[in-house]
Amino acid sequence: MIDHVWTVVCSHSVTDRDSNNVSIFNVVEQIKVTGEPKPQGVVPIRFEIVTLWARSDFDKPARGRTRITFTSPSEKKVKLGEERDIDLSKYERLRTRRAIQGLPVSEPGRHVIRVELQNKGENRWRKVASVPLKIEFVSPEAKPEITSRRRGRSR
Repeated sequence: MIDHVWTVVCSHSVTDRDSNNVSIFNVVEQIKVTGEPKPQGVVPIRFEIVTLWARSDFDKPARGRTRITFTSPSEKKVKLGEERDIDLSKYERLRTRRAIQGLPVSEPGRHVIRVELQNKGENRWRKVASVPLKIEFVSPEAKPEITSRRRGRSR
């Protein structure tokens, strides 16, 4: 069987050629979109969904499939890409990186990126990660807000 270890939404990631370790850049927790929501809107943003998978038992090879869906606050679901195979027959761990070009967003609020797993030989899909993504729409005329706090001693 396969275990989900972690999933991160980021602007991009890089795998070191020598160590095979991954560097994750700019974790995405929220997106501000300039303009008004549109019924069939697509936000022109590029980001990655990076997931680490591992064998449940390091001594036993495992295979399965993964899929990712994007759910809006009003429960509209969209698949983000196609289902993918997870092959842990040769290695104990595997990272998957899914590049997303454009996000179907028609409303503000808390959206969810859901990662599901189906182990080989099973019929059901199991939710293994649920990553919230806050999406705000701002008017083009809005001035950016900058907030700061003074640190140090009070006088």
